Amino acid sequence: MFKSPLGILTIFILGLTLLVGVNANKRSKESNIRFDPVIRKIEGWTIHIDPALLEGKHASEGEHALKMLGNHLQRISILVQGEALKKLKTCQIWIEHSHPSLHAMQYHPSVGWLKSNGHDPRLNKMVHIPQAKALISRGQLLKHPAVILHELAHSYHDQFLSFDHPDIINAYNKAMKKGSYDQVMLYTGQSVRHYATTNHKEYFAEGTESYFYRNDFYPFVRAELQKHDPFLHDVLKEIWGDAKK
Repeated sequence: MFKSPLGILTIFILGLTLLVGVNANKRSKESNIRFDPVIRKIEGWTIHIDPALLEGKHASEGEHALKMLGNHLQRISILVQGEALKKLKTCQIWIEHSHPSLHAMQYHPSVGWLKSNGHDPRLNKMVHIPQAKALISRGQLLKHPAVILHELAHSYHDQFLSFDHPDIINAYNKAMKKGSYDQVMLYTGQSVRHYATTNHKEYFAEGTESYFYRNDFYPFVRAELQKHDPFLHDVLKEIWGDAKK
């Protein structure tokens, strides 16, 4: 049965409207995906790189940032040893030129949080460097010389130990009850509340900085950590291995 020209036109318009609606909905859902990263290996780690850092006007900055990232990872490869290093190298990193709303380096343990806050869900379980320029900032290096180690420690904590690791929680609770992190020296000489007091996750990552390298809060290095918080020192030794060997 043939339809009238008007009927055919109506069906066409309805179909076109439906198609536009589907495409608009698809674009809305994918609006938080701003680019497809280029995947490369640096010092054994899988790095997801914003293409803007590899070509175009930001390529020079990208070259410097990726070189510095390699510097961080090379040091970590020397400091962390054995099975712990093998596992740590499976923790992936995402770096971009400039994220529109995220600024500090961070680890993303929850895809639900990413989706609900309008971020790319592919960042799930990634160490995220949202502003590449932070890696080549003199101020950032003076303050956080072990920032990549810190974020990788979060990833390791989540993926290989679990955030419910009883020894870490026990060490944190003991330290908080004692109040030994309430007033400590910052690298600037100021007396401040240690960032490790935030929660047991930051406590573990901050302690890892001191255990292997240098923190921006006292205890700055491993010998000071062993004196200031021997319980955490021993937990870290059990998890990471002996830092003296």
